[in-house]
Amino acid sequence: MWPEVEQAASKHRYELVLSGDKITKRLEVKNELDPTIWTLIQLNFLEISQCPLVETLSEDIGKLINLSTLTLTSNKLYKLPEQMKNLENMRHLNLSNNQLKAINQDFFLQLNHLETLNLSNNLLESLPPFSSENNKKLAIINLSHNKLEMLPDFPEQLENLSQIDLSSNQFKDFPKTLLQINSLKILIIDSNQLTEIPSQLSQLNRLKEIRFKSNPLKDNRLKKLMEQDKFKAVLEYLAKQWNEQQKSITTTTTTTSKSLPAKQQELNEEYQNKIEILHYDQPGDLKGRQITILPRVLNVRPHILCCIVRNIDLETPGNLKKFLNLQNELHDEICQKRTLATIGTHDLSLISGNLIYDARDPDEIGLVPLGKGPKLVSARDFYDQLCREAEHERKLKKRNQLSGLNKYLTLLEDQHDFPCLSDQDRYVISLPPLTNAERSKLSPSSESILIEITSNHSMDICRRVMDLILQKMIEIKLGKTSKDLNIRQTLILQQTKVVDDKGQLKTTFPSRTDLHWNENSNLPILIERLTIEK
Repeated sequence: MWPEVEQAASKHRYELVLSGDKITKRLEVKNELDPTIWTLIQLNFLEISQCPLVETLSEDIGKLINLSTLTLTSNKLYKLPEQMKNLENMRHLNLSNNQLKAINQDFFLQLNHLETLNLSNNLLESLPPFSSENNKKLAIINLSHNKLEMLPDFPEQLENLSQIDLSSNQFKDFPKTLLQINSLKILIIDSNQLTEIPSQLSQLNRLKEIRFKSNPLKDNRLKKLMEQDKFKAVLEYLAKQWNEQQKSITTTTTTTSKSLPAKQQELNEEYQNKIEILHYDQPGDLKGRQITILPRVLNVRPHILCCIVRNIDLETPGNLKKFLNLQNELHDEICQKRTLATIGTHDLSLISGNLIYDARDPDEIGLVPLGKGPKLVSARDFYDQLCREAEHERKLKKRNQLSGLNKYLTLLEDQHDFPCLSDQDRYVISLPPLTNAERSKLSPSSESILIEITSNHSMDICRRVMDLILQKMIEIKLGKTSKDLNIRQTLILQQTKVVDDKGQLKTTFPSRTDLHWNENSNLPILIERLTIEK
């Protein structure tokens, strides 16, 4: 037994620090930490640091249920024990300066008391989601010096989250999920690849300090203010931009009346296209749909975002084809051949009730794949068929690996479970990222559709894809003609909710932080957010 461990055990100490050269020398003799460490269940502070030979930890760390502070900095950890998620009393977790590339999708969900999280200086390309119910105490997050391009969805219920450091990552787009964290006081996003900073940041009332130096910003004035560390001036500049945008571009109206106020009618004259957003709790058939995400899917493909689109015109000749072509284009571009995200579209009238997003044994999932005939097949057989077709194509083209759309097949290569979306009658309507079901297929007579975006990367990419497809639907004129002479077309969006298996809200779309894209659209768009109709 190591002397530090023996002393902690014999004297029932609550703290144990193992750090530096003396620990490294012991590991050179026997490359294993003293297993007695994991029996010291009285510990509330454990530090194992500056030990470059420490690459993994025992699953027995999950027995240290009284730990409130765990510091594992400056080692060579490349993965974390599965049982670390059971350290429910953890308040401060420092995993900085390691070699972590990924973290299990359910890692944070049981860390109910976590207040500070330091994952800086690792190799992370993605981050597991946080829980609106279980991570409410989280206050400080440091994710600097990683390889992140996107963030998971940050629930707005993280009401204590005050500081986030995202510096020295690979963000090309500002993470929209941060715009709903009203408790945020300090945001650091230096040294990324951002070209724009959203003016909506100025609406976070508690935000006192924001840093985004060393980004290729298009706005030279904003860039100069930032380089001069004029935080107050930066926020004032963004606030001015926000106010100007609200006056000249986006009009947000809350109304239950058919006759709009005079000011709104004047604004209508400037617009040719309109989006109405219905609140989730509309009466009768207009009520939104709820998607329940089950725990089993969290380790497979954890992110899903849905939206109902009503008043869509697929009957006009050519419109259905335009819409399907749009999906293919987005799959190729923003979805990166379906490897980042996948789009599913369904006729809402063919879907029964609320939905379940789950992962199951592919031999137990049955569906009729879209465009593959009337035969019911298992997900396993369908996947194997796609793999054979992809391999045949690879050999014909004499390539060393799968290319094009076939790349997404590798996402399920080693998965024991496949993700699937089912309605309340248990009919599978989607098998992402492979296919939709023939059962909910769109047709020219479809007037209301469900759009689902799934990803194994982040909720942020789901939101970006959803935003873009809705914007493009307006641009290719898929809304029905309006009776209002000043409005050329109208699309109606119905809010949907995603909840966990305990009924806790994970996300709503569209929320008030979504659809602020008039400045990027080729067409001016009037957006109305309607209250519940009585």
